[in-house]
Amino acid sequence: WINEIIPDKFDPAKIGKDEPRLIIHFLDENNKCFGVSARGFDPNGIRYITIMFDERPKIFGLDKVNFNEPYYIVEGALDSMFLSNAISMNGAEGNGNSANECAIYVFDAEPRNKEIVKQIGKFIDDGYSVVLWPEYVKEKDINDIILSGIDTLELMDIISKNTVDDLEAKLRYSQWKKC
Repeated sequence: WINEIIPDKFDPAKIGKDEPRLIIHFLDENNKCFGVSARGFDPNGIRYITIMFDERPKIFGLDKVNFNEPYYIVEGALDSMFLSNAISMNGAEGNGNSANECAIYVFDAEPRNKEIVKQIGKFIDDGYSVVLWPEYVKEKDINDIILSGIDTLELMDIISKNTVDDLEAKLRYSQWKKC
C-alpha cells in the first residue's frame, strides 16, 4: 500500500510477508495527511512501521487538539484516542518543543524503564505537569488499562488525581521512580 503512495519505498523481496495492519493517519490542523503509522497485529512481528510524508515531528492528533486548553501528550496514537484533547508523540523521546504551559505529559506506566524515568524527570525540571501512575496500575499503557476493564471515566479520574507539577512533582517523582 505504501509503495502505491511512495513508489519503491519498500523492496518486497526484503520486507518478508505482507500482513494486516491498522493504519493510523497523521493529520495536521488543516486535515492534511503528513504521515501514517501501521500497527501490526502479530505479537511476534514488527509492532509499528511509521512513514512520514513531510519532515516534521510524528505528532498524532493535531487535527483535533486545542492547545489553549489543558491537553494530554501521550506516547502512542492509540492511547491518545481514549482521552479528550490529546496528542501523541509516538515514542518516549518527547517532542516537547511543541508543548506549552497547558500540556500534561502522560508517559507509559513503566517506573522501571530508565528511559521513561529520565524523560519524566526532564519534563518535571522543565516545568511541565506529568502523570505519575499509582502503584495499583499494573498495565503498561492507556490502551492496556482500557483493555483491563477500566472505563474512560475511571481512567480520567486516575489521571486527574495523579497529575503533578513543581515541588509536588519532584517529591512524588523521587518516590515513584524505581531505577
